[in-house]
Amino acid sequence: MLTTIGSACIFGKNSYIMKPNRRGQIVKFHTPYEDEDPNDFYLVLEYMEHGERSRVRVQALNTGYSFPWTTILYAKDFEVDEGQTFELDYYLEHGNYDLF
Repeated sequence: MLTTIGSACIFGKNSYIMKPNRRGQIVKFHTPYEDEDPNDFYLVLEYMEHGERSRVRVQALNTGYSFPWTTILYAKDFEVDEGQTFELDYYLEHGNYDLF
């Protein structure tokens, strides 16, 4: 059972996947292909609201390249990693201090 409420998709009774809805979130594919690493993370550079066809411009993280690639994909294909996003927000707000 899939129900959509705002920017979150709810699966079943107690779990949900939060879709990206703002710049600066750390995201990953919620259902990666077999040949893709499910732990690949991306940074949302831009969020473009278009109803069901909302898109995000993302940049790949931890690629090892000097200039990692960016691309525009559907926001519904991603889920927000709330832990990584919290750590990034905390670092940007408070600087290089211990997170915990």
